[in-house]
Amino acid sequence: MTVPTPTTKRFLIDLGERVVATFAASLLAIALAAQPFNVLEFDWGSALTVSVSAAFLTLLKGLVAQHTGPTDGAGLGT
Repeated sequence: MTVPTPTTKRFLIDLGERVVATFAASLLAIALAAQPFNVLEFDWGSALTVSVSAAFLTLLKGLVAQHTGPTDGAGLGT
C-alpha cells in the first residue's frame, strides 16, 4: 500500500477530473434551473462564483482524501 502524494500522476489526473466535473456539473445545474434560460440575461457572475467555489471545495476534499483510506486516488472511500 502506498500513500498517494499530490505529485503522483494518477492522483493529479483523478483530482483534476473531479474538479473539472464538479465545476461543469454545478454550472450546468445552475443554468438549467434558470427558467427560461437566456444566455444574454443569465447572471454569469453568480453562476461562475458558485461553480468555482464548488470546484475549490472539491479540490480541498481531494487533498484531504490523500491521507485517508488505502486508495491512490482522490476519493475518500476505500
